[in-house]
Amino acid sequence: MLQFALDFLEKCGVLGLFAATALEASSLPFPGALFMLIYGYIMNVSSWKLVLLSAANSVVYTIFTLVPYGIGHKLEKYSKKRFDEKKIAKAQNWFKKYGEWSIALSRPLSIGNYISYISGISRVKIWRFILLTYLGIFPWSTLLLFIGNRGNIATVQRFLDISQKLGFILIVAVVIILGVVWLIYRRNQQRQRSEKG
Repeated sequence: MLQFALDFLEKCGVLGLFAATALEASSLPFPGALFMLIYGYIMNVSSWKLVLLSAANSVVYTIFTLVPYGIGHKLEKYSKKRFDEKKIAKAQNWFKKYGEWSIALSRPLSIGNYISYISGISRVKIWRFILLTYLGIFPWSTLLLFIGNRGNIATVQRFLDISQKLGFILIVAVVIILGVVWLIYRRNQQRQRSEKG
């Protein structure tokens, strides 16, 4: 994959980078981070040009995240027909109150693209979704381009390996924490029911 990405970006240039970013942002399983690192590696430009490229690349990413956001928006109508509307409304309110920053914070992680679906289902206002997505992806895109630009292929590969392991560890930790919170919540509910009954 590394050699394919290198050959593809050398032939297609910045349009290839934008295409790779668009594919990843639309939540297809595509290694957009790898393409950003390699593009940074093959570019021999000033730091300012890398920042401008990152800004443009982040716009492309943000635009294409509207695809899964829109799908999520459509799924929200379907889910209200199939599931309890009160529970769905409660989950939507919780996400709007506590989870909107996860739109920005999760972008560097592998689950970041799937937050777009949750945002659509939760009916996050589109302007907030766009702003938080851009705020999350711009620093990550800039970092990847700079690391690629300053390193060599071995450094790029090492960075990808480390970030994948850290992302996996973080996902597992979040799942465990959410599971513990859910168990505590369920126990409290059961205790309250038994005290009332």
